Amino acid sequence: MSASVTAAALPAGPPPLGQLIAGFAVLAAGLALLTRRRGHRPLRSTSGTVRVLLYILVYALTTLCFMRVLAPALLGRIESPWLMALGDVLCVTLGLFIWVLALAERHPLRDYGLHGAPPARLLLATVMGLGSVLVASFGAWRTLWMRGVSLNGDLVIFALAFAVLGSAIPDELLFRGLLMTSLEGRFARWWRVAAPALIFTAVRSLRFLPGLELSPQTWLAWVFGTVLPLGLWWGLMRDLAGGSLWPGLVSHALLEFGTLVAGPARQHP
Repeated sequence: MSASVTAAALPAGPPPLGQLIAGFAVLAAGLALLTRRRGHRPLRSTSGTVRVLLYILVYALTTLCFMRVLAPALLGRIESPWLMALGDVLCVTLGLFIWVLALAERHPLRDYGLHGAPPARLLLATVMGLGSVLVASFGAWRTLWMRGVSLNGDLVIFALAFAVLGSAIPDELLFRGLLMTSLEGRFARWWRVAAPALIFTAVRSLRFLPGLELSPQTWLAWVFGTVLPLGLWWGLMRDLAGGSLWPGLVSHALLEFGTLVAGPARQHP
């Protein structure tokens, strides 16, 4: 979902440090407002859903700013060690955002989907997750397996940090975790899968901007041909896994790591 897209010509010049500062400012202000003087509220309620959506709004605005800084590295246009090191810091920041959310909201781990499931359901969801990795990032993983890409320590660490802390954990715990759980008992089963997928698609569509980092045609194909189907697929996986988020987390991380570390822009000619 990152390096598997073809980049347009990125503008030359210094990195947008103003965007970096804005991202940290939005994150700090959002957490301060959402965690200040509040009591515990039930997650499976209208107020619970609204609070999750507010956290998602903070996450969306923060990542909108952060991704403007990291886009050259994510698209394989620049492999600067300092940019990847900065990316590691930003990914850890997004992971800490989820940690602070968990401390403030005090929901049990089960509400995030962090629990087991019947073996048959877990196996089915795991196979579905590996299938999504195969379909969406087969070329990247095949290239990686055949050693068709030059690897270095900075790139591997950046790819791991982004795949796990900067993407899989916040995306899955927010959209397929808390948001899906907050809709339980109040909405039909299909809507509990579809609504988080649509919101996930809207947020992820801001990762790259059409005409700036991607051509409009490539951006539309990425959003509606990759992001939306995966959002629906991962939601269905959690539903079929008896509410367990583990297969989705593993699938998401593997997909992001493969496409980032061995995407088309980094493959040998």
